[in-house]
Amino acid sequence: MARLVWALVAATTIGASLCAPAARAEPFNTAPAPPAVRDFMNHVAPPPPIPHPRRLDPRAADPTLDRRTQDLRAALLPSPTGDRFFDHWPSNLGALSPGTVIAARRVTPTAGAVLGQPVRRAVLLKFATRDSHDAPSFGTATLLYPTARWSGRGPTPVLVDDVAIDSLGARCTPGYAMSHVRDGGTNDPDRVPPTIQWALDRGFKVLVPDHQGARMAYAEPIAGGRVVLDSIRAMRGLDRQTQRLHVVDAPLVMSGFSGGAIATHGAVKQLDDYAPDLKPLIRGTALGGMPADFALLPGSMNATWATGVLHVATLGIIRERPELLADANDFAQWMAMSPIKDSCTTPAGMLGPTLWPMQLMSRSGDPFHSKLATDLYRVTAMRGRPAGTPLFVYHGRFDWWVPAAGARGFVDDQCRIGVPVTFHEFGAEHWTSAFVGFPDALTWLDSRVRGTRFTPSPIPRVIRHCS
Repeated sequence: MARLVWALVAATTIGASLCAPAARAEPFNTAPAPPAVRDFMNHVAPPPPIPHPRRLDPRAADPTLDRRTQDLRAALLPSPTGDRFFDHWPSNLGALSPGTVIAARRVTPTAGAVLGQPVRRAVLLKFATRDSHDAPSFGTATLLYPTARWSGRGPTPVLVDDVAIDSLGARCTPGYAMSHVRDGGTNDPDRVPPTIQWALDRGFKVLVPDHQGARMAYAEPIAGGRVVLDSIRAMRGLDRQTQRLHVVDAPLVMSGFSGGAIATHGAVKQLDDYAPDLKPLIRGTALGGMPADFALLPGSMNATWATGVLHVATLGIIRERPELLADANDFAQWMAMSPIKDSCTTPAGMLGPTLWPMQLMSRSGDPFHSKLATDLYRVTAMRGRPAGTPLFVYHGRFDWWVPAAGARGFVDDQCRIGVPVTFHEFGAEHWTSAFVGFPDALTWLDSRVRGTRFTPSPIPRVIRHCS
């Protein structure tokens, strides 16, 4: 334990020295650690004690990994919630098609209380899905019914809203929060900005996927996108079985901001190959503050006030992609197995003031230029894959968390391959862009289901179109 405490002190001290400016063509905070620092951090912390249970957690099982890696993966997964609906891994998952409903229950009283918004009905769904490596997994989502009446023509539309969960704990999802009495261990689902409330007030039904999946793989777009798409399949499948949800003929639209936009990005890019059956149903997708290019994030987040978010996002991705553990030193493994693994958004973000560079947690000392990193950047960007719907993209020009260059590159890529895109760039940073952009984004989605003309608000911004 003394060595671990010394490692924490050393990380703080060395981290400050690594943040000293250097003459480099790329951001100085992405530079490799000096060899002496790398070697020191690789030996200062003792190896963590990794439990070796007789029965491996099924969330960690992977026949391509050795048992020690599977045990390590299990140790950094979130703790159970105590609710079997969210915790139980069905033994027959491999036999279920993606989107197959496993269980459903009503959560109307708690959902309305948590949202601070009356709902006519709320149904929690559990369903089969596939992870980023095509292995069986499960997801959960909540379908909310408005008290307001839809004023448009035809069936009531459904907004698929991917809330920015940005957490590691299994109790931090909107689905868990809306199905339990509020306590200090959950997130507040979607009041910032109030997308769910806006949609319910206008008569939309709202489907809220817990898009980080059974492993709480924050920031992983492939698995996250599949949870989103399979939540739609589950909603429609249960309606066909019971004829009580009244959503089979409903037009659909999708939205996501920041961490939620990561999953929305994954969903809209996988429509053509993973869920072509859903493509005719989805009229449009809105993406705000989207981290479209993970290669830009080390420069904006590493050893800055956003460091805590970068730490937890990295752990979230490792949960889904354990091959990345090959570059995690003992200090990183201690951190990943600590109570951080069950943190929600605010506690995780408080790691930011440590300013600990990610280089201190890397065996190679160069986590941003390794083959593991470049492969991850390529897989998560999904460049050249067309979105399956028209897009409304909005971003802040002065966003220091998620650089606007990533959104511009995403728009250029989609325009080049023929996807209709409307891009609104506001003179704002990350969080301000959420508030100034979401009313226009949702008005655009509303116009997509009504078949009406979209008129933007008078807030100044730069607008680009391609079709």
